[in-house]
Amino acid sequence: MLKDKIKRWLENEDFAVSERPEDVSDFHLVISNLHGKGTFADIVKLKNKDFVILGSALQNPPEFLQLLSTMTEKERSDFFNQIQRELLKFRVDHEFHPNKLMPERMIVRDTVYEEDITRTIFMEHLKRVKFASLFLLWSIGHKFSPDSIQSSTPHPSSTSSSRPPYG
Repeated sequence: MLKDKIKRWLENEDFAVSERPEDVSDFHLVISNLHGKGTFADIVKLKNKDFVILGSALQNPPEFLQLLSTMTEKERSDFFNQIQRELLKFRVDHEFHPNKLMPERMIVRDTVYEEDITRTIFMEHLKRVKFASLFLLWSIGHKFSPDSIQSSTPHPSSTSSSRPPYG
């Protein structure tokens, strides 16, 4: 079974893996320690779809949003436009919610089609998501303070919603 194979690959790479039962998915795996900091990523196979979604949601804390609000709209736009251009290099999808100028939550995801899933391909896609997430954390930390590199942490509720976080 695909879920068991993916779970075994992740555990062999020393990820902690848990499962979340959902009516809308064939399986939803949650990975902890993705960045070595107890952070999370989700692996979701939606029902009636022939692909697996790998994603990470980063929740920006109120302190970061407060700092953003002190910047002009042009400064924020320039900053996030640059981040979006750089994210293209990782070849992942990304979203900023509720909007790009004041993102409370940033999502990075990639998709692997079932017929292409091998351990090598799967882990390459997972690394794309991982490094894109790390890039977001670094960019925000670098912009606002050398000590705040972890000011944006994955949102625990990204794995507690009843609908798939990345579908």
